[in-house]
Amino acid sequence: MMTPLIPTLVMAIELLNIILLLLLLYIYIGAYRKVKSEFTMGLIFFVSAFLIKSLVLLGTMRMIFHFLDRMADSHGSPFFLLLVNLIECLGLIMLLKISWE
Repeated sequence: MMTPLIPTLVMAIELLNIILLLLLLYIYIGAYRKVKSEFTMGLIFFVSAFLIKSLVLLGTMRMIFHFLDRMADSHGSPFFLLLVNLIECLGLIMLLKISWE
C-alpha cells in the first residue's frame, strides 16, 4: 500500500501545472492579438495541448493510483510520476518567466 502523500503531491503539482499553463495561454493569446504571428499561434496550440493533457491526467489520476496500488511491483511508479510532474513544473515555470518579460 502506497503512502497517500505521494499521490497528493502529484495531484497538487499537476494542479499547479494547469495554473501555469493557463497563465501561459493568457500571455500568448495577448501577444497574438498584438502581433498576429504564426509562431505565437504555434505556442498557443502547444500550451493548449499540454493543458488538455494535464486536465485529463488530473481527472484520471485517482484511478491511476488505485491501479498502481493494486499492482504488486509498482512501488517505484508513484515516485516516477512525481518526478515527471516536478520536471514539467520546473520547465513551465522557466517558460513563464521568459514569456512574462
